Amino acid sequence: MEPLLKNKIVLITGGTGLLGQAFVRAAVREGARVFFTYFRSSAAAKELEQTGAQGFPLDLADSRAIELFAAAFKEKAEGLDVLVHNAAATADALIEKMSEAEWDHVLRVNLKAPFYLTQQLLPLLLQRKPAKVFMLVSRAGLGGLAGAANYAAAKGGLIAMTKTLAKELGRKKILVNAVNPGFMPSSMTMKVPAGVLQKNLEDSPLKTFSDPAEVADFLVFLSSERMRQVTGQVFHFESRPF
Repeated sequence: MEPLLKNKIVLITGGTGLLGQAFVRAAVREGARVFFTYFRSSAAAKELEQTGAQGFPLDLADSRAIELFAAAFKEKAEGLDVLVHNAAATADALIEKMSEAEWDHVLRVNLKAPFYLTQQLLPLLLQRKPAKVFMLVSRAGLGGLAGAANYAAAKGGLIAMTKTLAKELGRKKILVNAVNPGFMPSSMTMKVPAGVLQKNLEDSPLKTFSDPAEVADFLVFLSSERMRQVTGQVFHFESRPF
């Protein structure tokens, strides 16, 4: 059977995170030419590059850095089939204790960067039909998350942007969807108190955390030619009510 992503050019932000790494490996395995960005995790990036993927250090909070990256990427890639906005930042605090800097940083990385990077790479996406853009979101964007108003606001904004860009770009044959990977072990959830982790486990209908490899495989399927007429959707890896 032919690889699902044969000859496709794929870019994922936050490639050195747990889900990012799983997706990079799965996409390479399925025949894609894969690029990823990372922030500070140079050792993990070097290891990931051994798969054949190519990494770029990038501070997504810096608009000028995004511009320079986009210019460099355009020199390497003749088009872009799949863009996955996976990178995320957190700076948790109750609203009365959250600083303006904490609010701004999370919104820059989690919401502004996906907007600006998509805009900068739009000429490459337009060369593929259909091209695909994916936003990695969270149930926090639908149901809120106490102690993380900045993160919840950013993810809610991503969901709204997904639906808006699907309408704007559909006529140009660019599909835009969001994926909520559910609650999974990651560098972010490692900071969560044990009681909160246990509560999330108990609330899960399957009594388990999400599997990064399964989410990555789902993203690969959505990125393939087997999905050509779905846009503006939010796919959830959990079925609890919001």
